Amino acid sequence: MGRVRLVLAALVCATSAAASGLLLLEHHGEPRATAAVNQVCGEGTQSGCETVARSRYSQIRGMPLAAIGLFFVLSMGSLLLLSLLAGPESHDAVAALALLAFVLALAADIVLLGVQVVAIRAFCRLCLLTYAFNALALVLLLPARRDGAVVGEAVTKRDGRLVFAGWILTTLALAGGVYAAEKGLDARQMSRTTSILGGAPAPLPSVLPSRPLEPGTEAQRYQEEARVATEQARRLQEILDDPKKLDQYFAQKAAREFDANPVFPMKLDGVPAKGAPQGPIKVVEFSDFLCPFCRNIAGAFAGYIPQTANRVTLYFKNYPLDSLCNPNVKQTIHEGACWLAMGGLCAQEQNAFWPYHDKVFSSQLEKPEMKDLVQIATEAGLDAAAMQSCLASGRMKARLAAQIEEAREGGVNATPTLFINGKRLPRINDFVATVDKEAARLGLPPMPKPTP
Repeated sequence: MGRVRLVLAALVCATSAAASGLLLLEHHGEPRATAAVNQVCGEGTQSGCETVARSRYSQIRGMPLAAIGLFFVLSMGSLLLLSLLAGPESHDAVAALALLAFVLALAADIVLLGVQVVAIRAFCRLCLLTYAFNALALVLLLPARRDGAVVGEAVTKRDGRLVFAGWILTTLALAGGVYAAEKGLDARQMSRTTSILGGAPAPLPSVLPSRPLEPGTEAQRYQEEARVATEQARRLQEILDDPKKLDQYFAQKAAREFDANPVFPMKLDGVPAKGAPQGPIKVVEFSDFLCPFCRNIAGAFAGYIPQTANRVTLYFKNYPLDSLCNPNVKQTIHEGACWLAMGGLCAQEQNAFWPYHDKVFSSQLEKPEMKDLVQIATEAGLDAAAMQSCLASGRMKARLAAQIEEAREGGVNATPTLFINGKRLPRINDFVATVDKEAARLGLPPMPKPTP
């Protein structure tokens, strides 16, 4: 086995590791990585990479396949590089072992490609590129086609033992490194999720008066008018140029809109709730179980509600963006959302709405049907037979229709939509600031500051 082929195979591993690392970052929603992947895969409905990354098949027991792929190619690359430090016999042994590993990897890639074709019905171009890299590495290592005895022979010699011992230690270090990176990215994603509700906007900077001329003169009057006009133009330009000030402007505009909104009477009897029992601040969420923003809000509320000192009660209502049950939706956006909404109502009959809610939002679902809901109910600890019977009876259609009609009357046309004590919240990321204001209006002590 020539050294050149080993070096080339190691370079292929390094390139594949870069692609796998990018996929891992994109899986966790890192903005720059997502933008880079969009350059390869396309954006929106054209992005097969996004569809594959958000599918239930993108991870095994919580570990992203991208992280597993990254670990594999890094391990193989380190083995190939370590072999270059030993003699020709070790080259052959390492190449034979690596060849076997890439044969198994390519078999796994074929299975994953089948999953994309049959189950997900979308293609991730970057994933296909990693499959191609595995195939290229396999081709480079083909001259090492020999029986397994060559590996055993290498282990009996000093160079071979050093190479394999070094590879085992390196592989353990890589496993720890990839696992730590995965947990770090997971924490960053959670931090972004928990901060989605936003905080109180800072006031715009005050205007400092300029030094006036002699009072009462025409020059002084013209100077003052010019100063005011110039200052207003400067502030407007600063707002437009500075994203933070622009956000402050919209936050203040949304706050005025919230104050002016009428109180919409909500029907809260029998509605799933969490947080303080009958808390003074009632938050009603109209949600769609297939809406990715609703999933983020669910994660944010999971961290926020326990920190509200028993002052906030969260109520969950359905507004599926699926024309199958929602007449206000002209074109279905989330196919299968009606089934999930009725599944939530059936789960409530078993006093297990929130386990169902959490299980649905933690799953990657594609056009779910009744059988998928029964499976989710089973995994969430519900009675699967009761769930199937409830869904088949159709008795939840009227309750779901009532929630959808209530949402329409309240001006809901998208998800998630939040109401705070009956007033519709114009912007989600003003939630924390608005709850703080509501607490002050009710004469409650200041709310604890939420922590990530």
